[in-house]
Amino acid sequence: MSCWLSISGIDDMAAVTLENDHLRIGILPGRGSDIYEFFYKPLEQDYLLRLSKGIRNPNRHFSQIRDTGSQFEDYYYGGWQVCLPNSQPFTYRGAALGQHGEVSLIPWEYRIDEESPETVAVTCTAEVLRLPLRIHRRFALHRGEAALHLSESVTNTGRSTLDIMWGQHIAFGAPFIEQGIQLHTNAGTIEAEQAMPALRWLKPGQKYNWPRASGMEGQPLDASRIPARGEGEYSELAYLEGYPQEAYYELRSAMAGFRLHCDGSLFQSLWMWQERNAVQDFPWWGDCYTLALEPWTARWTDQPEAAIRDGKWLRIEGGQTIRTNLRAEAFKVNTTEAYDG
Repeated sequence: MSCWLSISGIDDMAAVTLENDHLRIGILPGRGSDIYEFFYKPLEQDYLLRLSKGIRNPNRHFSQIRDTGSQFEDYYYGGWQVCLPNSQPFTYRGAALGQHGEVSLIPWEYRIDEESPETVAVTCTAEVLRLPLRIHRRFALHRGEAALHLSESVTNTGRSTLDIMWGQHIAFGAPFIEQGIQLHTNAGTIEAEQAMPALRWLKPGQKYNWPRASGMEGQPLDASRIPARGEGEYSELAYLEGYPQEAYYELRSAMAGFRLHCDGSLFQSLWMWQERNAVQDFPWWGDCYTLALEPWTARWTDQPEAAIRDGKWLRIEGGQTIRTNLRAEAFKVNTTEAYDG
C-alpha cells in the first residue's frame, strides 16, 4: 500500500503518472497540464472521455490554416483541462484570445515536489503569453486514498487589473456513462443555454430549482438522471448554480462513482455539457459521446465584453494571487452509502 511516480512522453510531450493502489493519474505537462487519465484500479476503469483521434502534439500536427479561434477543438481528445483566461474567442483589450484561453495547448514547466511511499506530488506552472498571468497546478496522491488532491493558483504578474474566466473542463466518457448515470449535487438551480444546436434535451429560457427541468416539448424532466446511450441523440449545455462555498457533485453508474469537491464561491457556475453523437459536422463528426461537468467562474457567453462590463467575470488586481483546492474521488457504488455532501 504505497505511492509511486513515473515520467514518460506522449507524441514528444512530457507526461507524468502518479499512482497508488487505488488510482493512476496521467498528467500532461507537455500540453496544458491536462489530466488525460483518471483510472480507478479496483474497477479497471478510466472515467474520462477519450476521442478516437487521440492525443496530438500541436507542434507536430497542424492544418494548413492555423489562424483560427477554435484550435482547442482541433486538438480536443477528452480528459480534464484547465482553461484560462477566457472561454469564447474574442479580443480582450487588444489581445486576441482563442477558445478556452491560452494555457490548454502550450507546454508547462513541472517539478516533482514529493516522491515517497506516503505521497507523490508534482507541480506544473505556465505563463500566459498575451496577458500577465501565471498559473500553478499541484497534483498529489496519498497512501490509501482513492482521491486526487489538486491545488491551483492564478497570479496577476502585471500592474493592470484583469477580468478573466477560469474553468475546469472535465469530460466523462464510455464505459462510465454508457448505461445511464445519476448526478447528485448541492446546486440550487439549473438553466439551459440558449445558443445550442437544434437537437436539445432541455427547454431553454427558464431557470428551475435543481433537479427539476422541462424537456423540449415542455414535459417535466429530472435533470439528475442522465439517459443511457441510445436513449436520444442531442447536444446540450446547462448551468447549475446557487452553490454554497463547499460545492460538490457526484456521478454514479451501476458500479462506479466519481465525486468532485470545489469552492462554490469561486467556481460559481457548473457547466453541464452533453454531446451524444448529435453533431455530425466539425468539430465532432458524430464521434463524440460525453457528459462534461465543468466548474467555471462564470457562464459561457457570446458577448464577453458585456459580461465584463456587468461584473460577471472574475476580477484579479495587479500582483494579486487567487488560490483554490479541488478534490476528485473514485469509489465503488455497491460499497458506498448514499452521499449527502
